[in-house]
Amino acid sequence: MRRRFHLGVLAGGLALVAAVTAPGFATAREAKARREAAPAPVATLDVAAFQTQAAQYVGKLVRVEGCYITSANSGGADCAAFRIADLPGQVDWNGAVPLDGPTMEESSFRKAQQICGDTGKNEQCQAEVSGVVYDPFGDMGVQGQRNFELRNARIHWLAEPAPHKAERRRTGNERSASR
Repeated sequence: MRRRFHLGVLAGGLALVAAVTAPGFATAREAKARREAAPAPVATLDVAAFQTQAAQYVGKLVRVEGCYITSANSGGADCAAFRIADLPGQVDWNGAVPLDGPTMEESSFRKAQQICGDTGKNEQCQAEVSGVVYDPFGDMGVQGQRNFELRNARIHWLAEPAPHKAERRRTGNERSASR
């Protein structure tokens, strides 16, 4: 009987030592995993830089700044930059980055289709876009010029949304109440 008691005490003592030291090891392992899993810095480009440098970012997350979402439809949209000399009613793109619709973040895609379906420079469509650079022609083995696009894109809208009718009415009522 004594022998069983001593083995039980020994097992309990080992369990206690393991419980006390395990959190220290787990914490060190978790810290190391966090350092190793730290996201790589995201390259930030404008549309023109994307067009010339996209090949070096294939498979990597990038952010495209200074564009307007245009031509949004069921297949995707464009992140387009316009020349300064654009005239109303005339499209004079400085370039565009195609955004793959089927892989785009859903709320971004829905909003783009609702307000940015044409090819014009609409203020409410001003945005920055982040996504993974993809080379569809490279995947098909096509040699020569590439047509890079962004997959898994998320649109970061820069324009303030227009106030809803209810908000406008409330604002009008507040003015008349203050008089």
